[in-house]
Amino acid sequence: MTAIAASVAASPAAAKDPVVRLSQVHAGMTCTAKTVVHGTDISDFGVQVLDVLDDIDGMGPRILVRVTGDAVQGSGIASGFSGSPVYCQGADGTVGNVGAISATIGQFGNDVGLVTPIEQMLDLPVKPPSGAHHPSKAVAANVTPLATPLTFSGLSPALGQLVEQAGRATGRAFVSGPVGPLGSFLPQPLVPGASLAASYSTGAVALSAIGTVTYRDGNTVYGFGHQFDGAGRRALVLQDAYVYDVIDNPNVTEQESSYKLASPGHSLGTISNDATSAIVGTVGDRAPTTPVIVTVHDDDHGRTVRQQTPVADEATVGDPLGHGLLPTVVPLAVAQAVTTAFDGAPARETGRLCLTTVVRGVRRPLRFCNDYVVNGQDTAGMPGLAMTMASDATSALGPIDGADYKALRVRSVRADVDISRGEAFATILSAHGPRSVRRGHKAHVRLRVRETQGPEKTVPITIAVPRTAALGRQQLTLTGKGLDDASDSSDTIMILLGGGPGASSAGAQSFREVKTGYDATARYDGLSGKLGGARWRAARDPHLRIGGRATLALRVGR
Repeated sequence: MTAIAASVAASPAAAKDPVVRLSQVHAGMTCTAKTVVHGTDISDFGVQVLDVLDDIDGMGPRILVRVTGDAVQGSGIASGFSGSPVYCQGADGTVGNVGAISATIGQFGNDVGLVTPIEQMLDLPVKPPSGAHHPSKAVAANVTPLATPLTFSGLSPALGQLVEQAGRATGRAFVSGPVGPLGSFLPQPLVPGASLAASYSTGAVALSAIGTVTYRDGNTVYGFGHQFDGAGRRALVLQDAYVYDVIDNPNVTEQESSYKLASPGHSLGTISNDATSAIVGTVGDRAPTTPVIVTVHDDDHGRTVRQQTPVADEATVGDPLGHGLLPTVVPLAVAQAVTTAFDGAPARETGRLCLTTVVRGVRRPLRFCNDYVVNGQDTAGMPGLAMTMASDATSALGPIDGADYKALRVRSVRADVDISRGEAFATILSAHGPRSVRRGHKAHVRLRVRETQGPEKTVPITIAVPRTAALGRQQLTLTGKGLDDASDSSDTIMILLGGGPGASSAGAQSFREVKTGYDATARYDGLSGKLGGARWRAARDPHLRIGGRATLALRVGR
């Protein structure tokens, strides 16, 4: 261990690090950096100062460095190293924090990078005004900011693969990571060099960006050395993290580089500032969240899967991304819970989703229920129900998220799901019924149907004859609904993650409009009737979806 490393290691964990200002940094200095490369133990690696660079396209000066040592062997400066504090000896002999590793220059090996000076980070307010936005700044062409991959923890392999593919298509790094180490780990002190996560959601489906703590002043934590979203005031969950390994990729690009395979851990505070040169948070300051509870009943095996995913509630700070997080996280939580319950991807599936959303200040919750019958043979290994239900959850939450008249805060979201294997579906072969009917009265019709891969059967239905039906000899047409389309898994994930045209209806000017948009997600899947120009919802079997078409000649009387 070098003298510098020994000096840093001897510092009390609770003590505020001394600072070495940029004016004292010069080429040739030999320094030490700290980060986690496995588990939660902080490792040291060597840093040599190559030079001090002038303002990088409006981002301020940067320190050009080369890294060495076992911690960076093979990987170089990996994503997740963002924020790794660098300690150098100042002019007075004091070893202090000079800043955070924050970028590479894009060369093979990733061992040359940039350090954001510590004074730029410490000048940031802990809580900027709500609505204060720090736009992303262009950087020099030969500088590659360390991408902060959005890590999705808790996803099945198939769903995780779809998410990573969507990331590549949209130009953002998405990583599907493990849910957490077996047996968990103890909450970690967020000291310089420790891993931290800025999280959109926690629990069953956790979305987070994982980096390194640069500096701590009391309960205030500074990390990353660059922006996460650059959105200014935030209300994200501040967590510790567990690192499994550093995945080597020496050919760094804007979307792909070496990265830490890691999972977020314990919720310890709130990320309140997402600025160009750092993220800032407070330990012990609890972040506001919206509970999302998904309960899936497997009707075939009598089992129940219940998963809870708290989602950061940024409506409290004006939704700095321009939208909330629920329309992305809730569908993923629904898809994951359904996937867990199926423990596979049956080709034929039947299910029901009821989504209940409680909005603060509104007496009655929003709610819709849909029934589904899918043939999911082309769903990239995902249950077809997972995709169709996720899509409907996105559509329902869109009007809430896009309301213009008021910032709506959601108190809770609950998804109640029933699933079974096989298609509860039958196709009409013929119809038999009375020769005459009367307006406003009921008529009994018998449908001859064939169940999917099953026998023929007769299904009795009762229809209400419309009062507006034309008199005289008419033709009654009964039309059923076909299977739900579950073949576009990749397109569905792209929409959820912002890579395609979403189904949300933005711009509601009243809660009535929000409710109308939410309710519009509900679909009728029964038989539709047409009789002499009159059209109506004729009949529905709660246990069997009936598709196809049949006609009956009859006389309509008064």
